[in-house]
Amino acid sequence: MVGLSLIALNPIIGITASAEDFTIIVLPDTQHYSSSYPATFSAQTQWIVDNKDNFNIVYVVHEGDIVDTASSSTQWERADAAMSLLEDPTTTGLDDGIPYGVVPGNHDQPTNSPGYYNTYFGVSRFSGRGYYGGSFDSDNDDNYTLFSAAGIDFMVINLNYDTSPDIVVLNWAGGLLETYSNRLAIVVSHYLLNMDGSFGSQGQAIYDALKDNPNLFLMLCGHIQGEAMRVEEYNDNTVHIVLADYQDLSDGGDGWLRIMEFSPANDEITVKTYSPTLDQYGADTVMGYNTTSQEFTISYDFGLNTPFADRGGGGGICFIGTTVYRSPMAEEVKVLEKFRDEYLLTNALGRTFVSAYYKYSPPLADWIAKHPTMRKIVRIGLYPIVGLSKWFVGENPFN
Repeated sequence: MVGLSLIALNPIIGITASAEDFTIIVLPDTQHYSSSYPATFSAQTQWIVDNKDNFNIVYVVHEGDIVDTASSSTQWERADAAMSLLEDPTTTGLDDGIPYGVVPGNHDQPTNSPGYYNTYFGVSRFSGRGYYGGSFDSDNDDNYTLFSAAGIDFMVINLNYDTSPDIVVLNWAGGLLETYSNRLAIVVSHYLLNMDGSFGSQGQAIYDALKDNPNLFLMLCGHIQGEAMRVEEYNDNTVHIVLADYQDLSDGGDGWLRIMEFSPANDEITVKTYSPTLDQYGADTVMGYNTTSQEFTISYDFGLNTPFADRGGGGGICFIGTTVYRSPMAEEVKVLEKFRDEYLLTNALGRTFVSAYYKYSPPLADWIAKHPTMRKIVRIGLYPIVGLSKWFVGENPFN
């Protein structure tokens, strides 16, 4: 099911009919701007700042390939300068700037050291900003952000370019979707779709791992020059996966970006393509290779609310338990996950604990894995917790 068409999406979040419209801006691959046309990159982000109020811009997505050469500090400095425009509290009128997220593309990953993604766009850049949720580990390759607009809460999960994605990372993302089940979720990764709308290997793996979460409704990607969209349905939940990348057009992409206008009162999302440097909309010109130049609308029913308790499913992997017991299939791990799903995730306090766990446990689990003595100590410490969990879920705690 591929094409730019009207898509019926499942309702998750309830709002009032008077909710205001708002906009998410998508920045496709900026690699050639960082290497050869830095003024274009800055023109894009300056346009976002200048039009924040006109369009009610609440969030900016970068789809990866921030730079063309990962080992070029000059390119990273240009990207830094452009993205920094979004962070200025004076020009944006926001203490943390306009919320945005980044994710590494293949060009952001060094084939030879050094690589500067985490130097310029690491955790330290975002830590302390109210919209930053956290990262999978100590770097910012896999991260998530949180924002709200028109009474709707959103989460954006940014997943690193990896054609053979790590199951631990996918389970981390699944855990976030479950923990923040009250938030509509967008997943961004550099390479999800091919030009014909078929899944790339990473796109297929991500979708398969996360598709049973009904709050997931949108996935965004770049990497392949052109435009495409794929629609997937699973258990009555519709997810649309959207590709946009203009790097092969003139001057590194002619400044084209995506404007996604959300209109909750009209139950629709309108998607437009616009270039600040050309001051043109894609629908009004011939953009070029593999582009449709179309404006299209995604229908979305914003009107209903599905409480957490009415939803099925559980959280993701138990990172520390898996590290200590050396397998996600270990009996002890399964007991801990069952206790989490049946007890912790059914109440607000428990969900708060689980949210903190998924934020802080990945780097702790990684540290434990590197220290065998600590693994043994933690295993002893978990013994009474596992026993208590067995008792809660109706199993014999002494087995």
